[in-house]
Amino acid sequence: MNLKQASLIVCSGILAFSCIEDDIPQNEVINAPATYVFERDGASTVNYQGQTDRLNMLSEVKSYLVTGDQGQALSLQKLLDMYSNTNSPFSSQELNQATTKQLENKTNAAQVDFFKGLMANAAEVSEDVAANSTAAGEGIAGRIERGNTGNFVNVNEKGWEFTQLIEKGLMGAVFYDQIFNSYLTDAKIGDAVDNDNLVEGKNYTTMEHHWDEAFGYWGVPTDFPKGDPVLTPEYKRFWANYTNGRDGLLNVNQPLMDAYILGRAAIVANDHTVKKEQVEVIIDLHELVSAATAVHYINDAMDYLSSGDQGNLFHSLSEAYTFVSALQFSPRKKITQSDITEILTSDFGTDGDFWKISNESLQNAKNKLTTAYPELNDHADVL
Repeated sequence: MNLKQASLIVCSGILAFSCIEDDIPQNEVINAPATYVFERDGASTVNYQGQTDRLNMLSEVKSYLVTGDQGQALSLQKLLDMYSNTNSPFSSQELNQATTKQLENKTNAAQVDFFKGLMANAAEVSEDVAANSTAAGEGIAGRIERGNTGNFVNVNEKGWEFTQLIEKGLMGAVFYDQIFNSYLTDAKIGDAVDNDNLVEGKNYTTMEHHWDEAFGYWGVPTDFPKGDPVLTPEYKRFWANYTNGRDGLLNVNQPLMDAYILGRAAIVANDHTVKKEQVEVIIDLHELVSAATAVHYINDAMDYLSSGDQGNLFHSLSEAYTFVSALQFSPRKKITQSDITEILTSDFGTDGDFWKISNESLQNAKNKLTTAYPELNDHADVL
């Protein structure tokens, strides 16, 4: 079906807000809907089930890793099976049956071995902890208590918390990398990508679908941030949760949602200029969220370092490490790669050894981030 034979309808909530005919001039004003709802001939044109599946897969990976923190021995084979979605590793049969969907083949190629290595180490340490209750120490992998809570986490010899490094690391190496370096690229949504014909058997064009898939990796509801609560429990995870967490100080929720909606509406209207403008907004705001969240956890780490709470210190540093690492996937990153490397391999301890950090080194990391992202300066100590 050629779209020149069809009327394109973009819907906002229940009521259709406009009918955009294919012969509308390119400079026609784009009326973007209030929510991420788009229809054609009364049926939705939006589908990002594969992205939702991968978010759900990572949720199950995290839940399994937590059992290791709770003293159970993890199976490396199960972790690898969950990563590649083989041998029906998930509790959800829907995920097991989605055999074409996995996390491994969507991970930035240069990072795959890193995550497999972390999984192998996590399984090995969990087995030792389960058998011997090995306590972590400088240069010694094991378990460490977070505060006086009775809750322990497993860390490697550098103090890296496996659950955080794998979960939050894959948020960057899969979800951000796919948004930035796959779906919002010229190869997927450039002017030459088919936006005239519907994909066979589907109600969307190739370009529309690719944009939706980028949106899917963000993981927010279609009415974000208008819900009450803004994020219900099923959405309160990954980048949706961290975007919302930074909104109070940085006002990122609505501008980011507006950019996704307007860019999608621009694709419907074949307005490639507006579409490209929204790509820049999306990348910049996602990057800002990651940088701000890194500063947030550096602040936490500085507090825990002062109080001598080693377990929560390592937890916060593990999160800070992953959010700094995520910045490298932005194709427009404002921070230099050399600064990212220096934060990860020096400011966060020599070769990333958390046992070797100091208040001064953490402040150095924070200064690099606030210099690259001046929007954070007014909030640097309260993020």
